[in-house]
Amino acid sequence: MTEIELKAHVDDRTALIEVLDAKASYKGRVMRDDEYYGKSVHDTHKIRIRKEICDEKNGTGKETFLITYKRKEIRTDAEGTAVEVNDEKECSVSSTDALKAFLTDTGYSVQLKKHKDVMDWELCIPAHELLPEPLTATFELCAVPPLGDFLEIEILSPRNDEESVAKVHKRLEELLELTGIPKSKIEKRYYSEMLRATEQ
Repeated sequence: MTEIELKAHVDDRTALIEVLDAKASYKGRVMRDDEYYGKSVHDTHKIRIRKEICDEKNGTGKETFLITYKRKEIRTDAEGTAVEVNDEKECSVSSTDALKAFLTDTGYSVQLKKHKDVMDWELCIPAHELLPEPLTATFELCAVPPLGDFLEIEILSPRNDEESVAKVHKRLEELLELTGIPKSKIEKRYYSEMLRATEQ
């Protein structure tokens, strides 16, 4: 499966929550703390170690550790709208101590840290002319200090060819419109780029 998503700046968090509650199914809240290990800040081959703590809807205080490697790409359509296309490899572990020791001993270090306070909703998308099979869209309202609030809309696509990605891209734009957020609020940069800009 290929992760295809867009993210947009959120100006009115309260209004967006009302819209999402009316249009989609609320799945809960999760706190995510990410550490990105690489050999330099410019290293494109980074490993993310994530700690997640879920709310009562997902199991109060439940702590999960995830190890992720992504092949990431930003694709822009003819109108200039950007979506992120990720080939993501992920697994869960009971402890990160061994991996962190290995990474440190082999020349990797923490290049970036990121905190996200996330509220999740899901919406089932029936098959239609754009998407031949039913899929699920995930809406994540993310508070990312010090950057502010963002809405991430994600669809997992079984195909990664140009035509399929373009169709999912179109559907993501329609879902963004459903929330009342204009396309002008779409953010093309990765969070890592924005966070580094705040450090300069």
